[in-house]
Amino acid sequence: MNTKIGNKIKSRDKKTATLKDKVYTPNQVAIDCIAHTLPFIEDTDILFEPFAGKDAFYNNFPKQNPKEWTEIDRGRDFLKSNIKCDWILTNPPYSIWKDIIDKIMGSCNKGFCVLVNNLTITPPRLDYINNNGFYISFIYYFKINKWFGYQSYYIFEKRKDKKNLLEMKNRRGEYPKI
Repeated sequence: MNTKIGNKIKSRDKKTATLKDKVYTPNQVAIDCIAHTLPFIEDTDILFEPFAGKDAFYNNFPKQNPKEWTEIDRGRDFLKSNIKCDWILTNPPYSIWKDIIDKIMGSCNKGFCVLVNNLTITPPRLDYINNNGFYISFIYYFKINKWFGYQSYYIFEKRKDKKNLLEMKNRRGEYPKI
């Protein structure tokens, strides 16, 4: 992986997990996210949920697809796993985003899908993901009551054309006061 921004994978144990990492995906949200992912996956693709929580994604993966999971609270730590797959679909722990993104990109052959707060995929993070060969193919933007802010479900594909199907731009610096 491109370590330009200095990402280092760190192991964490149950004692250091923060409360904000324990945000479980509502079942209907996982169903909706998976429905948006179906056009991108094939019946034989291996699907992987690395932060299974209460299995909202895992239990709703298409029945014909082989599937894998890890969940640190059940003794299977994603950061220590060697599982390879075609697609990762997950609601990752936000507090360790920079620690897991390299592992996510290194674990999947075709792409990954993340349910994140709408502030998670910043232009520098998008550049980093793009520099590692993954590009946005779809964004599902919505609100989950009782969660902070708005959420986005990003589908990132390994793309040979090296293009995001959607464009994200930013302006560094402030606008002058009026």
